[in-house]
Amino acid sequence: MTQQLVGINPRQQQLDKIVFFCSVIQHGSFREAAEVWGISAAAASRWIKELEGLMAVELIKRSTRQLVPTDAGEMLYQRFSSLLPEIDTICSEVGSMADEQRGIISISSTPLYATYYLREIIAEYMEMHPQVNFRLFIEAGETDPLHVDFMIRAKATNRETEEKDSLLIRRLLLSEPLYACASPQYLARCGIPLEPESLREHRCLYASSLVGGNRWYFRLNGINRPVTISDALECDNSEILRDMAIRGAGIAYLPHSVIKAAMDRGELQVLLTDYVASQFDINLYFRPRHPMPARCQAFKEYMLRRTEEIIIEQGTCQHRI
Repeated sequence: MTQQLVGINPRQQQLDKIVFFCSVIQHGSFREAAEVWGISAAAASRWIKELEGLMAVELIKRSTRQLVPTDAGEMLYQRFSSLLPEIDTICSEVGSMADEQRGIISISSTPLYATYYLREIIAEYMEMHPQVNFRLFIEAGETDPLHVDFMIRAKATNRETEEKDSLLIRRLLLSEPLYACASPQYLARCGIPLEPESLREHRCLYASSLVGGNRWYFRLNGINRPVTISDALECDNSEILRDMAIRGAGIAYLPHSVIKAAMDRGELQVLLTDYVASQFDINLYFRPRHPMPARCQAFKEYMLRRTEEIIIEQGTCQHRI
């Protein structure tokens, strides 16, 4: 019978930060330790500050040339670093007790990636690994990354809307251009905008989860020209926005892959072609876990590889990193 854990001290919940602190001391550098852990230097510095705040004592003295542990930091390192090999051994032994390709993988994905990529990738993987099960949540908004193994989100990016630093690891799955587009019928009825600012006079269809609000970005000669559009319809489903644009409801701002077929059929016309619009990025996010469960590590690598292959097969996206 498993003994119930009660009264857990908040300090006991900081194991990852203590292990990372030992890594910083071992490497003698925030940057090098952050690279090993796969997090940004800013996130690394914040972890140490949070650990110092929890323990109410300075652990590292920082200077432009070097970092040196304080007496308290040296004690923490000496007492804890000797335990790291034993922790690794325990994790390895526990991990070896189960088949590497067995268990549940939970994913929260934006609808677009789930429709065009993930459903195919998961179906293939389930056929190859019958003992791996999936929980898939289709959602465009935020979710708690502690409740899932992987989180996939779409975002329009430009020089003025850089993503905030996060403790999650981020991998770019795909990137393609966004286009302002409308049906020939709408343009015949309402006119063709020739400048980004002209969009204020039109009915616009947008997804706030994608562009971060009702501001669309265009760039010409290296100068950003953001436009606060007059939103006629807000919807977090890109395919619905595309279909509404085809029916003449207004001007949409959508990824190339979503509108390519409609463009080929003449149902949608791209606007403001002299300008460079924002990029549409789909990113994979996951928590730094050492080691990551084998089933998650294997599926992550498969998802990254298959996304790239599907992009090439479809010929829709401009680039992937």
